[in-house]
Amino acid sequence: MDILKDYLPEAKGYLPYYMLVTSILAVGNCIQNYSTLHYTRRLYHGKFVPNPSLPPKSNTFDPEDSRLKLVPASAATNPKGARAQDQVTPLAARLSGTYTLISAIVRIYASYYLHVAPVYHITVCTYVVALFHFGTEFAVYKTAPFGLPVFLPFLFATLGITWMTTQYGFYVQV
Repeated sequence: MDILKDYLPEAKGYLPYYMLVTSILAVGNCIQNYSTLHYTRRLYHGKFVPNPSLPPKSNTFDPEDSRLKLVPASAATNPKGARAQDQVTPLAARLSGTYTLISAIVRIYASYYLHVAPVYHITVCTYVVALFHFGTEFAVYKTAPFGLPVFLPFLFATLGITWMTTQYGFYVQV
């Protein structure tokens, strides 16, 4: 156990350990995103169809370039029985894995250097971006229905933001 202790952050309090543990979990999530779509589909699931309310292609508009080109499949949006598509693609999973890995690297680094204000600020931003992403996928884009796969990122991000904003003066040396 003493060997492991040499690699743990020497900072005061528990926040550095929280960030280190969640970062290790995030690295595992990154590996999963690169190796299979199964778990990513547990988070982002649902079928989507072409948006019937978009105007046709013209010289100034291409429906294929619209961020609204797909809408959740339902009887209301899919009256003609268009083939529903899964938005979880290998590319989307790899992008998610890459973002997750970058966030994990920032948080691992921060767990050892919480006393440095710019590192602290950037780390808070990683939690804010994660909360924004999962919040919009749940509430705006409807690609992530509420359940354990969405609850955990909400919990970790909210806890990270709250803990870091309330304990700034405890960790950052001015």
